[in-house]
Amino acid sequence: MSRFVVSRAAQRGARGRSVTALVAGVSVTLLAACAQTDTGGSASAAGSDVAEALQKEGEVVFMSSDGQLENGLQANLMAKVIEELGGEAGLQPITDYTVMATAMSKADNMAVFDFWRWQAPDIWDKFVEKDKTIVELGTTDYKGEEGWYVPTYVIEGDPERDIEPTCPGLPDWKALNDCADVFATAKTAPKGQYMEGAESWAPFYGDQERIDNLKLNYEMVFAGSEPALFAELKSAYQRGEPWLGLMWRPNYMTQIMDLTRVEFPPYSDECWGTTYACQWPETVIYQLASSGFEEKYPTAWKILQNYEMPDERLKELMSYVVDDGMDFPDAAQKWMDENPEVWQAWGDV
Repeated sequence: MSRFVVSRAAQRGARGRSVTALVAGVSVTLLAACAQTDTGGSASAAGSDVAEALQKEGEVVFMSSDGQLENGLQANLMAKVIEELGGEAGLQPITDYTVMATAMSKADNMAVFDFWRWQAPDIWDKFVEKDKTIVELGTTDYKGEEGWYVPTYVIEGDPERDIEPTCPGLPDWKALNDCADVFATAKTAPKGQYMEGAESWAPFYGDQERIDNLKLNYEMVFAGSEPALFAELKSAYQRGEPWLGLMWRPNYMTQIMDLTRVEFPPYSDECWGTTYACQWPETVIYQLASSGFEEKYPTAWKILQNYEMPDERLKELMSYVVDDGMDFPDAAQKWMDENPEVWQAWGDV
């Protein structure tokens, strides 16, 4: 892993000052050169201090799921950032929130960037509220929304693409059964198809209970993973065909495509976790860390506090995976190469 944070910053500053000096004249050039030396020295010293502090603190670990785009990308990105700033970072694969929380509670150096609290209230209650072995690092720069989504052209059509509306009664969920044939596939006909990602997601969303209790003439199928779910939606959208499946915001698909969420009966605590015959709850997405992280890894903690990933930035990062076919490490590296001023500022502690 290359480590050129300080030298790249110094080079950018040197180029800017040299241009000014050439325009202003020889005497100003000499003054600028002195200022350049001082500033470059300060930047180098600051960078060295951060690198030294990170090295003394030791390795930090980011929980990463290969099947979840936002989570896996941000974990890979931050691991690379910590390494570029002079520290050591690793990735811990996770398959579900229970595995994640158990590992984090037994360590003091772990963090995760993407925890949807409502999906695992028991995890939050035990590890954050009761045992206090996991702490809140912060919240994301975006709020979450999940549910059943369709391309908006299914409801309204798209004259520019010569697409006629095929289920104009949506987004009202009561129109779903009238349109079961619209969403039927060779695998599910005569029932409509509703698509999820991995089978391991199903218990969190209660979709089978939702189908049963709302008496929906639909069958749930699984794409297999988050990237596979995206690929199915992308393929249908490009062909202008009907598609119904799990989707959420923030998400690259909901950012680049015109999608509409099906309107189920309003969410209630009584419904969720029992019949699931209602809409998803709105949510804040949390970033979490092992409880000993701040005390034992204060420099890394401050870097994580500086970390920002707004919607548009996340969209750019995700595009490298979805559109360009990159894996998470390569996508993270490309984003860092193109945005050095952003991630280097996270190391300003």
